[in-house]
Amino acid sequence: MLEYAKKPPLFPWESELCEYPTEADLASADSAMSTDEAIALWKQHLSSLDVPKLLPESVLSALIRQCQNIIRPPAQRGIQLVRVVEPFFPVQNSTLESIANIVLAPVYRSDNETKAAVLEQITKLANDYDSASVEQQIALLMIAAQEMLEAMTLSLSKQKPEDTREWITAHGMMRLSTKYIATAKNRLTITAMLPKAGHLRLLCNGSVEKQTFCSQPDLLALSWHIPNFEKTYLLEVFLDTEDTEKTTLNFVVRLESSDDEELPGPMSFSS
Repeated sequence: MLEYAKKPPLFPWESELCEYPTEADLASADSAMSTDEAIALWKQHLSSLDVPKLLPESVLSALIRQCQNIIRPPAQRGIQLVRVVEPFFPVQNSTLESIANIVLAPVYRSDNETKAAVLEQITKLANDYDSASVEQQIALLMIAAQEMLEAMTLSLSKQKPEDTREWITAHGMMRLSTKYIATAKNRLTITAMLPKAGHLRLLCNGSVEKQTFCSQPDLLALSWHIPNFEKTYLLEVFLDTEDTEKTTLNFVVRLESSDDEELPGPMSFSS
């Protein structure tokens, strides 16, 4: 037995001992392939966003995967930014938190001139991403992640009862519209124009509340009575592929009682 362990017999088709992938290896490869397929299906839209389109291709693909994972559980945006970027810089936690606080500031108070100046600095950093400092890379990824998360978030309040997102897919434009209707039973409605066959699924706390399907490009609609306003729903959008379940794009629908937000401090860059 010991001899066989040291020198196992060859299969008839082998001329020498070969290593074969395990089931775990195959499952991992399948998962990576399906993830790549999902990224290819949805990534075209990122070229229309200011900062994500500046990133190296491999970094961008990894970042959208992280954003899709992080957006599922509800959390404050600063916490989300730290969680998205943390795998890129696993030993920089205190740095991540401080940079996240800085990155959040311009969302609320930058005028167009300031935004243009910041974007110019960002473009210079992105063009030389590999040579940028760790702090600069963290800031760049967080700014890109913030823009991507905003594109994946539909926010409703009593003051702003409607929100819309458009997303360019590999099969054409997709349009999502959400609306809060104040009645005796408050209602949330979601419509989606899909560029090909697919379906929508609305989840709350991990449970599927509503779903709808289409077998061709069509307008889909969901309607749901909402018991209270302070809720975050996960909206999964599927376009039919060989493995539809693994090529979903996640959005969140946030219902907020007020539009008011606490304003963080101003943003700055270190060279």
